[in-house]
Amino acid sequence: MTFHLWRCLAVARVESLGLLADRAALVLIFILPVLQILLYGYAISLEPKHVPIAIATSEPHLVQPAIETIRSNPSVTLVGGLGPPGSARTAVAQGRAMIGVEVGRDVSTRAVEVRIIADAGDPAEVRPVVAALTLGVWRRTAELYAEDQAPSVVTVWLHDPTGGSAWDITPGLVGAIVMITMLFLGALTLVRERERGSWESLLATPVRPAEALVGKLAPYLVIGVGQTVCLLGVVHALFGVPLPVSTWALVVATPLFVSSYLVLGFAFSALAQTQIQAVQASAFSYLPSVLLSGFMFPFDGMPRWAQVVGETIPLTHYIRATRDVLLRGLGPDAVWSHIGPILVFTVVAFSIAIVCYRRRLD
Repeated sequence: MTFHLWRCLAVARVESLGLLADRAALVLIFILPVLQILLYGYAISLEPKHVPIAIATSEPHLVQPAIETIRSNPSVTLVGGLGPPGSARTAVAQGRAMIGVEVGRDVSTRAVEVRIIADAGDPAEVRPVVAALTLGVWRRTAELYAEDQAPSVVTVWLHDPTGGSAWDITPGLVGAIVMITMLFLGALTLVRERERGSWESLLATPVRPAEALVGKLAPYLVIGVGQTVCLLGVVHALFGVPLPVSTWALVVATPLFVSSYLVLGFAFSALAQTQIQAVQASAFSYLPSVLLSGFMFPFDGMPRWAQVVGETIPLTHYIRATRDVLLRGLGPDAVWSHIGPILVFTVVAFSIAIVCYRRRLD
């Protein structure tokens, strides 16, 4: 057998003509990437904004210069004024602040001690501010009033005794992985049957759109819940992330979260002509979920319109619920408070999927 260049060129020409005739594919290839660049370029910022911080000390003169700096810095917001020793840690533990700073002196040496208490439940917001405090504001403040004694700066991560990044990432990563899996599984359901030739057989049955949707997605719903439970077990076994008693509430809420992305993928599948179209449309959907949910970038650092979009995304609320339960050890109420937005998204996505499927039936 020999290789003929002209035959390759002929096949390439046919493929190019078919691609140029596919307007949906051209939009997915050229238009949507440009829109994504514009969206994420304006929406995403690595700088947190208005992170609540509490300060406590028995010697106000030690922190007075830092107070003025903090009040002029948009990255942080001082809550509660200057409190007595121990009040900053209490504010973080109660959720009124994400960072607490306790400033005092060592009993024996009289050296200045700066203890930064950080809430590990929202790492994208907290870690940049903690780094700035450690290297900048508080070190300079301590040096000004420490009588040439080297200050002691210690960071304590509340809800994360290890202080590493595994506990920061893995709880949110569980939701992100399940979201991507369910979105692609839902997107490939109908379009796969169309390419296999079994689509006509489904249309010939008396199955109604809602019945087809529920029946098609029911097995994947079970898979999604099983995948979530498995991933929670993995992060507990390998990284030591705690699984408190209230984890059952998170598992109970998982079917609703899984359904939200399954039905959205089903809508893409009903609209798409090929599997590649369904996959590209799914990619355009899961990127906003990952980038605008607060999983990778500070949520409060985004402009207001991007925060509004992020609040409508199920992954945003599922990640918050996961961190509240696994890291902060909160009860089932921390999960139930996030059910509403996910339910609204699921109902809207279900309605869109039904409309798209009816159009295919017609």
